[in-house]
Amino acid sequence: MKEKFSEMTDSQWQVVEKIIDSQRVRNHSLRTIVNAIFWINSTGSQWRNMESKYPPWQTVYYHFRQFRLRGI
Repeated sequence: MKEKFSEMTDSQWQVVEKIIDSQRVRNHSLRTIVNAIFWINSTGSQWRNMESKYPPWQTVYYHFRQFRLRGI
């Protein structure tokens, strides 16, 4: 049975942030974007059906593609 999705804890975020942060200025929190990507992967939902607490799906998908291109 699959557990309910839970967002990253502060200690988990500290590790992830060191790997993916490019020090770029963003309109949305990078942590929220990464949580949205994890939510998509864990629920199997479509990009366009993303919950409203996350940034627009286009923004999240853009960062997902950039992470993929960078090998993250």
